[in-house]
Amino acid sequence: MATGGTSSSSGEGFLSRMALNDNKAGMEGLNRDKINKIIMESSKGSRFYENELKKEQQVNQRIERMMLQKAHITEQQLSKAQAQVEKMTSDLERGRDLSRVIVHVDMDAFYAAVETRDCPDLMDKPMAVGSMSMLSTSNYHARKFGVRAAMPGFIAKKLCPNLVIVPTNFDKYRAVSAEVREVFADYDPHFLPMSLDEAYLDISDHLEQRRGWPEALRTHRLHTNNTGTARGIEVEGLSPVLFENSPSSSPCLQDAAGGEVEVFGTCAEEAVREMRFRIEQKTSLTASAGIAPNMMLAKVCSDKNKPNGQYRLPSNRQAVIDFIQDLPVRKISGIGKVTEKMLGALGITSCSHLGQEMALLALLFSETSWHHFLHISMGLGSTHIERDGERKSMSTERTFGEMGALEEQFSLCKELCQDLAQDLQKEALKGKTVTLKLKNVNFEVKTRAWTLPCAVATTEELFAVAKDLLKTEIDNVSPQPLRLRLMGVRVSSFASADDKKPLQKSIVGFLHKKQTDSTETDISMSALTASDKMTHEPSAHASTSSYCSTEPESGTDSLTCPVCFREVNTTELTVFNRHIDQCLSGVTMGQNNHTDTELERGPCVCEEEVEKEITGGKREEGPKEKGSKLLSRCVLDSVGLRLDSTNISLSTVGLNPVCLNTCPNGDVSIHRANTLKVSSQSDPHVRVCLLSPGGPRPMTTPKPESRDHRGPALTCPVCQETQDTNDLTLFNRHVDLCLNQEVLHELGGLASVDRTTHTAPPAAHKGPCFRYVLFTE
Repeated sequence: MATGGTSSSSGEGFLSRMALNDNKAGMEGLNRDKINKIIMESSKGSRFYENELKKEQQVNQRIERMMLQKAHITEQQLSKAQAQVEKMTSDLERGRDLSRVIVHVDMDAFYAAVETRDCPDLMDKPMAVGSMSMLSTSNYHARKFGVRAAMPGFIAKKLCPNLVIVPTNFDKYRAVSAEVREVFADYDPHFLPMSLDEAYLDISDHLEQRRGWPEALRTHRLHTNNTGTARGIEVEGLSPVLFENSPSSSPCLQDAAGGEVEVFGTCAEEAVREMRFRIEQKTSLTASAGIAPNMMLAKVCSDKNKPNGQYRLPSNRQAVIDFIQDLPVRKISGIGKVTEKMLGALGITSCSHLGQEMALLALLFSETSWHHFLHISMGLGSTHIERDGERKSMSTERTFGEMGALEEQFSLCKELCQDLAQDLQKEALKGKTVTLKLKNVNFEVKTRAWTLPCAVATTEELFAVAKDLLKTEIDNVSPQPLRLRLMGVRVSSFASADDKKPLQKSIVGFLHKKQTDSTETDISMSALTASDKMTHEPSAHASTSSYCSTEPESGTDSLTCPVCFREVNTTELTVFNRHIDQCLSGVTMGQNNHTDTELERGPCVCEEEVEKEITGGKREEGPKEKGSKLLSRCVLDSVGLRLDSTNISLSTVGLNPVCLNTCPNGDVSIHRANTLKVSSQSDPHVRVCLLSPGGPRPMTTPKPESRDHRGPALTCPVCQETQDTNDLTLFNRHVDLCLNQEVLHELGGLASVDRTTHTAPPAAHKGPCFRYVLFTE
């Protein structure tokens, strides 16, 4: 019968998967053959057995494919892979960091030790914490029978008939863990907890400070328990005397009051001894620790002298290489029974073999896997403890006996959602993806996930999604009942800081006017898109103009009307809406208020007269008047129109209907009419600009008579107008504006433009208009 990780026959192959993993502390020297036989006999015929056999067959198939791939590898491929490995090895060696002092602390049989502390009758008995379905941990007495964590309780009972199984009490374990973490924080405030009973610490900074500490800061009193026995005295067969095997252990001294005290040194070993001493004095529990230059080695070292011990790996390259050479691959965190078996098929059982066969591994395994193997073979690991790293997910799950009743399943699902919601609330987290994990009685694990458009965190929100996912799985197995033995709920895709910001400005923020410099003109822009800012350059004549922000300023108690662009001294939206209604009514009533005298003034007037007429004859202009003047000179047009053939009614903006044409001398010709016609054949100094946050931005007026000789013209798929350009950037700008006409029109608060009497092409009448400003140079 095979005792290792691989076997040839199917029966032994199955046993290799279910065989005892004796890499756990306290399980050395066990009769593996006897224990494995009991495990197999207890499991055979069960659903767990069938599921493990199926998984074992899948692993065997992977190994067969791997060996077939190996048989086709050529010497040339191996040489190329070897060169790649050597180059990477050289790069990694140059980056080796031995400057940090990393500590991995692991509490000894934590759950079992807490229960034994609170119930001394369990001290000399083999005991485990968990249930008949699964054990969480076992004490060192039980480990001598082959009982260990992650073993079904009924199998453990076969191995050790006198085993006492104590149910879990996680509230108690969390409370004790909090006490232990208080000690950790004194040595590394940013320690990284991996679970309730283990953590990584970087004590490099602490050691720098410790060197200057007086002896008084390194002296601790030895407390006694209620029975008068000093804590740390050995209980025979359980653990050695505290610090007995430490090479730098100092004898206990007596202080002036006659009590015993312990004085610790300043080196790394002494600092860790002191930490373990304080944990034992505070909780009556022992801890083991590993000290090394990186996290991977520290984890291995913490298991070296368990229980109640510590091991220091010197921070020099040769010591690291010597330590890693004979280390079994299964001792390395991250290498499980599947990887162990696949490596074993290649004759790789120790870390030294990894280095020798690295070129072959580079050809057979994924890049991520063989990179990990190379780091292991060189004794490299992380020297930076990720502090306050971003949490990716949060979950809770529960294992139980067979559950087939729908009411029980939905009730459990809601309980899990409630527990998870409380955990999310503690860390102020919300997630968009809810995942339901189910394990049926055949030990088949399935996960179902749903991603929501917005983040959720409450019990009701989580249960609404989890319930639907559970219903889906129930329907999938119908008419058979869904029989479960595990259920879990997970939340992921947590909302980032950007996600928590509102995606749309509030109406109040949009209408508040930003305070600007006295030399600038304030104009509230309501018909803008983000693309305008990027696709149009500001006009030289509009460089002194800046547009109000959509963000409210602190202390602002007025809103800007999007129709008349005047400030309304109110923050009440009801009052403000009434003002807008009045403005809209006023615009309609005043559209034909020009006089016959104005119509008789002649065909040509200077631009100053135009401005005077539009602004009501006011000569003295402040920033507000300048803004009103610039606004009053706005005309309406839709994107894609040929400006030389488009007549646009000005009634919707409340302007006296006029036609503007440029004279040869640069003046502006005003023809009184009910429509405005802008000719693209006019003076090229006349520019049509779209109002935008950075000021009026010039738009190129297309000339339909001339086409770019460098390529075919492009036709807009929205307005169906042919554009006088083959520049895709300019063409895309035009299409973007066409697509956003409705949005800009709604934001502008303008009535629809009446174009029914104009001569523009049919395609030109599509969609609402944009506002433009005419500038002359």
